[in-house]
Amino acid sequence: MELSITNRELLLNEFLVPLSKISDNAVLKCDNGLISTTIATSDNTIIAHSQYNDKAITVNKTLNIPDLKKLVRVLSCLNENEIKFDVSSNFLGYSSNETRFKIHLYDDGIISLPRLNFEKLKTIKFDGKFSIKSTSISSLIKGSTITTDSNKIYLATNKNIVRGDMTDMSRANIDSYGMNIADDYDGNAISTPMPLNFEVFRIISSMKFSSINANINTSMDIVLFDIQQTNSSIKLVVSALMN
Repeated sequence: MELSITNRELLLNEFLVPLSKISDNAVLKCDNGLISTTIATSDNTIIAHSQYNDKAITVNKTLNIPDLKKLVRVLSCLNENEIKFDVSSNFLGYSSNETRFKIHLYDDGIISLPRLNFEKLKTIKFDGKFSIKSTSISSLIKGSTITTDSNKIYLATNKNIVRGDMTDMSRANIDSYGMNIADDYDGNAISTPMPLNFEVFRIISSMKFSSINANINTSMDIVLFDIQQTNSSIKLVVSALMN
């Protein structure tokens, strides 16, 4: 069975690299024109649903990838951009005049899937929304270098401003960094700071975009980040942490 990919670099940068920062493994579902997956961090505080669109994909096949980072590394070694994989029941292979590799796949059922149903997520009513520019994400990443004792960011609003503070409000004498991350908030106020896993912003920083949309359900303490790229989309559902 042959799996054709039009643009290896887009597959890597828009799809596989961000996924590899969320989970070590993934179940990739190939269908006519797209590859999709739903994965989560080990603590399930960040769940992602991602789709990669490519008209060259004409197979219907599930790929149980045991090591996403290994797949990213080997694809980064290729010089060709338009590639064709050889897919069997237990391996993903590639062969050209210059390069050859084979990565073994897991059997179905070995990789556990998140329980969150993204179709049901569409029925949730969000009561706040804002957008974040890529420059704000870059500033957050730079600021995080001084807050090495905590991996939390607290979101709060003041009228149309969304502020993010990297600290740990449950601990004393800890370094902190805070900044305004958006100025277009619309919805119910977040008066009590909402702690999130800062890892979500590290994941987002690996993607190329001008701005992303975020929706908040203040009663359920969840944030949905929606990132659209050239050939892909990714939705990140982030649950608030304990304070």
